[in-house]
Amino acid sequence: MGPLTPKWGDLIVATISFFIVLFVVGRVLAPRIARTLAEREDKLEGGLDRADDTKAESEAVYREIQSVTAEGRREAARVRQDCIDEGSDAIADARAEGQMIRDELVDAGHRNIAAERALAEAALHSELGLIATELAGKILGESVSDFVAEGDTVERFLAEIDA
Repeated sequence: MGPLTPKWGDLIVATISFFIVLFVVGRVLAPRIARTLAEREDKLEGGLDRADDTKAESEAVYREIQSVTAEGRREAARVRQDCIDEGSDAIADARAEGQMIRDELVDAGHRNIAAERALAEAALHSELGLIATELAGKILGESVSDFVAEGDTVERFLAEIDA
């Protein structure tokens, strides 16, 4: 007998062994393998779902951060503009106050100058009369102080100059 025609005993033992192995594989190992593959597939798909959920959540957080950042920028620009406006107002107030103080100082200076000028003119008028009388006396060769004292000659002359 050759390999193509086996003995009946070997054929029965091989057939029974084949069905025992088929039964063990079909009843015990196949469900375990199917359950393990299902668990892996479930984990894989669940991981993808969780990844999609996490991605959507992170995009929502990103959009929220962008809106908060934009709002912060707008608020900062508003505060900056308010500060610029307040600074401009403070500068304008300081300029107005400085202008007012300057005007007061200029007016006070003009008043002081006018008062000092009046005092200087009065002092010069009296001295001018004496100097003019003395000069006239030197030119004429005789004293004219009596003539000037009796008349109003110097005062009339100064009044004509002022007019």
